Amino acid sequence: PRNIDPRNIDPRMVDPRMMDPRMMDPRMLDPRNGPEEEGPTPICRCRVLYLGSLVPHVTKDGLQGIQEPLKELYPEDGALGAKGIDSWLSVWSNGFLLENVDENRKKVSRFFPIDSLHYCAAVRYVQVPGTSGEKVGGTVMSGHVVYALRSQVQRFLPLDSPFARNPNINHPPLFAAILRRTTGITVLECHVFICKRETAANALVR
Repeated sequence: PRNIDPRNIDPRMVDPRMMDPRMMDPRMLDPRNGPEEEGPTPICRCRVLYLGSLVPHVTKDGLQGIQEPLKELYPEDGALGAKGIDSWLSVWSNGFLLENVDENRKKVSRFFPIDSLHYCAAVRYVQVPGTSGEKVGGTVMSGHVVYALRSQVQRFLPLDSPFARNPNINHPPLFAAILRRTTGITVLECHVFICKRETAANALVR
């Protein structure tokens, strides 16, 4: 089987964390098996904007595990201010395949095996009412620190939740996946993608 030439891989998507090419599905790496030609069919294939990845520090489990990376990678003003890599994300029976084209018009692929998946979710950026226990700021007045209560709190909630159910042009659906690195230090990383439609984000999760 043909393996991808490491010299042709975009360093922004690879570096030492790249999966060993020997572990990749050779059918996905062979350029002759592109989407234009007949061949294996993915379970789901969606156009996405890849925002990158970060290691969660507060917690790595469930919906709370993706909050910190999403706040860092997704801009508050929404998709218009987002910077990422225009890509295709495919779901196969054995993992995720991320594809794009670099500045030299060369195809770049990165594969995430299914057993490296820790958690994934389709979410949307929303602002929800704050709780009485959440404080923001801190101003010194007459020798005392005075806090203001947070009226709105940024959250990334599932698309079917009451706060995120209504479509929002400025804040499109997101797909977030916590995956374990397959080489080097095997930490968990949260990868973030902007999707065009809710159906696409939900399909990636399912």
